[in-house]
Amino acid sequence: MEAALALFLAFRVAIFLTRTVPLRVSYGLARGLGVVVFYAWPGGRRRSVQNLRRVVGGDPRLARTYARRSFGNYLVYLVDFFRFLGTDAEEIQRRVVVDEALWERVREERHGNGIVFMTMHFGNWDLGAAILVLNGFSLSAIADEFPNPRLNRLVIGSRRHLGMNIIPVGRMGPGILRALRNNDVVALLVDVPRAEGGVDVEFFGATIRVSDGPARIALRAGASVVAATVPRLDCWTDAVGAEIAPIAFEATGDAEADVRGLTQAVFTNLEGLVRRHPEQWYIFRNLWLEDRRAPVKAGA
Repeated sequence: MEAALALFLAFRVAIFLTRTVPLRVSYGLARGLGVVVFYAWPGGRRRSVQNLRRVVGGDPRLARTYARRSFGNYLVYLVDFFRFLGTDAEEIQRRVVVDEALWERVREERHGNGIVFMTMHFGNWDLGAAILVLNGFSLSAIADEFPNPRLNRLVIGSRRHLGMNIIPVGRMGPGILRALRNNDVVALLVDVPRAEGGVDVEFFGATIRVSDGPARIALRAGASVVAATVPRLDCWTDAVGAEIAPIAFEATGDAEADVRGLTQAVFTNLEGLVRRHPEQWYIFRNLWLEDRRAPVKAGA
């Protein structure tokens, strides 16, 4: 109980500090701490460098540079995460800078069976879900639940007060199907490696294994699918943009082939989005199958 209370109070203090300390100071401290973590966590550093080598075509020095920046950007994301827990609609509208034409593209994808937005641990994905709600889209987001009830209410409640429907990860399948049948938007993170099951697809020239659930549910519901990222626009401001890639995919009727094909189409489009801002991708676990099996080379 004492540990749970301490964690809840730590979240409260973090929310207060991130909304009180000047933004550039918070970001500067976060980026400095990110560099410390980069050098202090050898396993995460090696995996991040190894993953980003795939993105930059094998250049170890460039991969290391992007990996170090990724650690800093992730700590900045955590600053934004705590600030997000105390934000409001007006602030989100200010922070998300997109052209009205983007919303028209999204509306064109809505055909009655909902839209599945497939995104990554990239930029500031929390704001992507929030801005969709504020532009008139009913949205359901998958969320991990905290064992601490007060902390869970704090985090989940911060999203619900902005109009999001939260689906606990333990009830993901039925909840997503209901949302899509109501023509809602559903947001899912798809760059999570799978040890067993899942589906194998090619990403940056080699094989990864990820969950087959997002594609399987989208196909079952007959939903449209959009690959998307929410990149930060500048190192020292909290503004973000949005980049989307609607997925054109025709189901063949072969369920397993269609799941593989749709997942592959999503990751093919995500490749292009990641290439633009590789330092904003937070991937600290081995994603590629051969990297999980092979020893990491020295010098990472």
